[in-house]
Amino acid sequence: MKPRIGITVELDGDPGVIDGASWLPYVAAVEAAGGEAVLLGRGTLGRHAEIVDGLQGLLFSGGRDVDLCMYPNPPDLDGEEPSAVMARYNMHPERERDAYELPLLEEGLQRDLPILGICRGCQVLNVGLGGRLVLDIPIETGTRLQHSSSPPPTGASGIHRLTIHPGTQLASILPPEEFQVCNSRHHQAVRVDETFKAVVSAVSPEDGIVEAIEVPGRRWAIGVQWHPEHPKDTGIRELYRPLFRAFVQAASG
Repeated sequence: MKPRIGITVELDGDPGVIDGASWLPYVAAVEAAGGEAVLLGRGTLGRHAEIVDGLQGLLFSGGRDVDLCMYPNPPDLDGEEPSAVMARYNMHPERERDAYELPLLEEGLQRDLPILGICRGCQVLNVGLGGRLVLDIPIETGTRLQHSSSPPPTGASGIHRLTIHPGTQLASILPPEEFQVCNSRHHQAVRVDETFKAVVSAVSPEDGIVEAIEVPGRRWAIGVQWHPEHPKDTGIRELYRPLFRAFVQAASG
């Protein structure tokens, strides 16, 4: 039997209802790797244990920002209202997604299900572990490297080099000497500070921004900041196809 992979999305309703073209690339990537995709929307709220019972893996997809009010370990805002901080850092929170995704993540980690986080999903993984984020890369770091996508109408991904750290689980899937570029569409990033409980497995070499993390002591839990499924970046989709195969294979075991 194919492993059933839950993919978190913004949809209402019951699990398994596939609706909305923006999620189809995740579905296609999982199915091409041998899995069965099950879309999980806000209808899973309060049912995380029941939902995870029927899954062999979890994929946390891309999207907008994690609401500061939903952080298990929020940053010190010096008395400023979270809404004001989020506006100042160009954040667009998805609190309803946070409300169902964070419990799903906790349940999946407790059961040691294979987990793949993509872009926002990587950040959800870090926040769920008690970590924090760089709230806006240009404001906080001043880097000139383009990590976000271009403005409309093109909306093209930012393409930049990637360094995968040897000895990590990610390096066993994507050899560092062969995978040197990634497509970026994010304005936030994982912050490495005293709250960080994961392992950095890849960075942008030009500015040190974290591009991938993994959770030690887990069977398979990896987050990547780029979009290996993105339909317009066909070369990169092919380059990172082994990532989906490794994920689905882990869920099959």
